[in-house]
Amino acid sequence: MKHLDYINDEIKEYYMILCDNDYPYFIDKYINTNDLKRLDGVGFFCGCDYSGLFKMKFWYSRLHHSVACALMMWYFTKNKEQTLAALFHDLGSPAFSHCIDFLLNDPVNQESSELNVKDIINNSVEIKKLLEEDNINIEDINDVSKYPIMENNKPKICVDRLEGILCTGLIWTKYWSNNDIKNIYKDLSVLEENNIQEVGFNTLKIANDFFRGVYKYSIILQQNEDKFTLKYISDILNELIENNKLSKDDLYVLSEDEVIKLIKEDDILKTKWKILNNIKKLDRSESAPNSYYVSTEIKKKYVIPLIKYKNNVKRLDGVSKTCKKLLNKYLEYKDSLYSYIKEDL
Repeated sequence: MKHLDYINDEIKEYYMILCDNDYPYFIDKYINTNDLKRLDGVGFFCGCDYSGLFKMKFWYSRLHHSVACALMMWYFTKNKEQTLAALFHDLGSPAFSHCIDFLLNDPVNQESSELNVKDIINNSVEIKKLLEEDNINIEDINDVSKYPIMENNKPKICVDRLEGILCTGLIWTKYWSNNDIKNIYKDLSVLEENNIQEVGFNTLKIANDFFRGVYKYSIILQQNEDKFTLKYISDILNELIENNKLSKDDLYVLSEDEVIKLIKEDDILKTKWKILNNIKKLDRSESAPNSYYVSTEIKKKYVIPLIKYKNNVKRLDGVSKTCKKLLNKYLEYKDSLYSYIKEDL
């Protein structure tokens, strides 16, 4: 089954930009394994698809994200192992993704929810069989941290972060069209800083345009609407777990639709879920209200890209007033301490 036959036209156009019309069809047989197909039922935007506070252009799953990362790695490296490592990097994601970090009391680092990809691949008969057929060593694809283009430390750009920013601009904030993304993407190349490879820009104007999008991406993920949605969903899931209707292990097996079905089988949780679906506006306060509220810090997500500048490679904030101004504005940003809804839960 060809993956391209089962996606909408806008995602397909986006994919073709990311691989420069050189789609690596060898990944399709891996996409068709049960471990990868599970990710098609896990949303990329961590439950925000279900919140009336947001309106996504269309469904974008962890599978879409994983394939997009693989296409980017193929474009930048033309290396099968690195491409597959990118394809597999989110195998450990649970249903509702980083909502589960809130459930595990880790909203700031967001490093607690994902299972070890190595364990998943080692336990997958399907994937191991395909790797053997392709003569690919498991050790070359089960840890993306060995490939800095795919994964590195913030605020560097890596393919994982870059794809998250691009798809958010296309689908969530709708700040970019596919044509905008094409103009950004074609300016990227593999640069080096301290002998470590990293994707960066060649043109200052395009880098600044990209960073304006980064700012919008970063702000929306710090606002109370995002915090409230993730925490609200995690609280519903926690109630399911406490009522013995769901286990934490189930979150790594079930799709989000299957979990939502369990939520709707409980009258109280069904009402709470409906409130989430229909809410249009949050109330804000600097003191605790007498109703359900959320007050939490959350992981800061942003990048400061590299750029070729006057025959050197620099960090963008060192050469761009636009970047420095927006970065400072973002780092100083704070939403209200409390966000809440007036409905009696």
